[in-house]
Amino acid sequence: MIIAKPVIDKKYWILKKDDQKVGIIEAIGNGYEVKIQNNVKQYKTIRMARKEVDIEFAPSYKSPKNISTVVHGYDTGRKLYNPLWDIKNKLPLFTCSKKSKSWLAAGWYKVKQHRHWEVVQNPKLITLQRYSYQGPFHTQEEAQ
Repeated sequence: MIIAKPVIDKKYWILKKDDQKVGIIEAIGNGYEVKIQNNVKQYKTIRMARKEVDIEFAPSYKSPKNISTVVHGYDTGRKLYNPLWDIKNKLPLFTCSKKSKSWLAAGWYKVKQHRHWEVVQNPKLITLQRYSYQGPFHTQEEAQ
């Protein structure tokens, strides 16, 4: 039996038999072209090629989403997107979604709002720009 391993999902496969490459399957205009050694055959559907050539299709591998919660060593405690290091302010920044325009600073901070210092995790960047702060700290205990 020949195993078809996907290279480009639903468009291109490598055919292997006993871990040796024996050919390819390629999606063309209105069908599929199977090339095994020097033989080339065209089929209207992938099902027809599977039956005639005795091909078994390996499932396409989808890598698990690597969801990180750490930005440059500072834990956010949440899923994050667009992590970066702000060189000017020396802050680890991230957003909460791919299209978000609101930046948050990773880690723990002491922020002075009005006359009181508060310990907060992941404050918005605009908060740090408007008020005095100390940080970032890796843990809440360090910030206190």
